[in-house]
Amino acid sequence: MKKKLMFLLCAVCAAAFLSSCGTGKKGNDSKKETTEEAEGSGEKTEPIEYNADEYVELGEYTGLEISLGSYEVTDAEVKGQMNASLADYPVYEDTDKDTVEQGDFVNIDYEGLKDGVAFGGGTAQGAVLEIGSNSFIPGFEDGLVGAKVGKEVDLDLTFPENYQNAELAGQDVVFHVKVNKIVNQSIMTYEQADDAFIEKNMSSQGYHTVKDFEEGIRKELEANKEITKETETEAAVIQKLKEICKIKGFPEGLIDQRIEEYMERFESNLKTSYGIGIEEYLKSTNTKEDAFHEQVKQLVTETVEGELIIAAIAKQEKIEIGDEEFAEYKKNIVESYGYASEEALIQQHGEEYVRNVFLNEKTVEKLLESAKVTYGKKDGEAPADGGTEDKEK
Repeated sequence: MKKKLMFLLCAVCAAAFLSSCGTGKKGNDSKKETTEEAEGSGEKTEPIEYNADEYVELGEYTGLEISLGSYEVTDAEVKGQMNASLADYPVYEDTDKDTVEQGDFVNIDYEGLKDGVAFGGGTAQGAVLEIGSNSFIPGFEDGLVGAKVGKEVDLDLTFPENYQNAELAGQDVVFHVKVNKIVNQSIMTYEQADDAFIEKNMSSQGYHTVKDFEEGIRKELEANKEITKETETEAAVIQKLKEICKIKGFPEGLIDQRIEEYMERFESNLKTSYGIGIEEYLKSTNTKEDAFHEQVKQLVTETVEGELIIAAIAKQEKIEIGDEEFAEYKKNIVESYGYASEEALIQQHGEEYVRNVFLNEKTVEKLLESAKVTYGKKDGEAPADGGTEDKEK
């Protein structure tokens, strides 16, 4: 869980960055920009009014030159992803072994009984279980050690008190188990897979041959790379703007307000996605509270820097949002991110919040129209494909 939680910190910061940039009211026809309503608290934060251009000295933001690496999908990446997917479909070979030991893979039939009656989810035939994997409730796997192939074993067990099924939690049961055979497990690989294996295991995913599977994985990787390319290109634009534009200061109280808003989002995401609080997060990531808050302050400060720059550019370029295009934007967000409805989107984030996200995206798109973006190499790095790809959006 640690990696996922650390990713959550970065993801929330990225979301805060993209969502907070450009804090104008209905386009940019107002002389003042305001911070958006605090999200998730249900209460309005007193807005801090400011003119972004008073805090930013804009540089030459048109014709930005940006160089990024290659986003081509390689054969090695396709092969690696195929192997990763194939690992979910292990192959089992029968053995002559007749006595179950720790570490064995056993093919079993079992039936779970509570008060003599079979309970839901407690019966299976031909299931393969690794002894010692702790996949089943305590006592099940240990109870099979020493069992003979072809023999039946009754296991008197008790479900844990915190078992996810409340009807079985803490209950005494009997598992009637037959050991069919002991098998060896091997992992299927790209080189070993044939059409028959793909048809048997992956037809439900639309793959019937190795060629189908390979083409599907390649398309999936290409789609993911395209998203990464777009995201990293936009991030590179923001970074370049920070290099050529000068932040002269921050509106009084804005950093503190954004930190408070960020923490509300962060804690809400922790609770919603992982069911934990900030203290458990810090413990799981072995992070000191002071170090965490210092990190948050630094990230939020960098976010606000980008926000001010984008807001100032949007104002200077007179970038505005029409009602029709905003309605279409909200519709696309609802469809793309699985919101129940437009009302659900607005209830969670607020109308102004979503509008500001759109304004930020439009501003970055405007900058990319004149930008000279080179893909295929980074500074000092040879192009991955022997050349470069210039893209002007």
